[in-house]
Amino acid sequence: MTDSEESNEAARRRRRRDAFAFGLVVLSASVVPVPGTAGGTGGTAFPFGVGLTDPFHLVGYAVLAALVVRARGHRRRGRAVAVVVAVAVAVAVGFGVELVQAPIPWRSFAWRDAAINAAGAVVGGVAAVAAVAAVARQSAR
Repeated sequence: MTDSEESNEAARRRRRRDAFAFGLVVLSASVVPVPGTAGGTGGTAFPFGVGLTDPFHLVGYAVLAALVVRARGHRRRGRAVAVVVAVAVAVAVGFGVELVQAPIPWRSFAWRDAAINAAGAVVGGVAAVAAVAAVARQSAR
């Protein structure tokens, strides 16, 4: 293995580790009590029925999907596959977190949260691939 290949492999491992670590942060944040809420509901703190925790779900799973895109890379099979894989991983993590929350007295399983997680995953996956494509176009000039 050449120095360049070893360096690339180390970078890939680091990107995978970053995505995994962020997933653990999301899981950890998802099992602690949320101040000002009862029974695990997100509460309605914002207009239009937007709950207190909704922005955290959206942003958290967008970041997770973006990190999965980054960890996986997109050159091997194309951008569409990278987005689909990243979104699938982030949605699976989000659904798993909701299942973990179900038996916790101060948290609860919520289909709404799972849907917001999925929306965030789509936004993050698409944004990450678009950003990578934009950088590639810039460096090609």
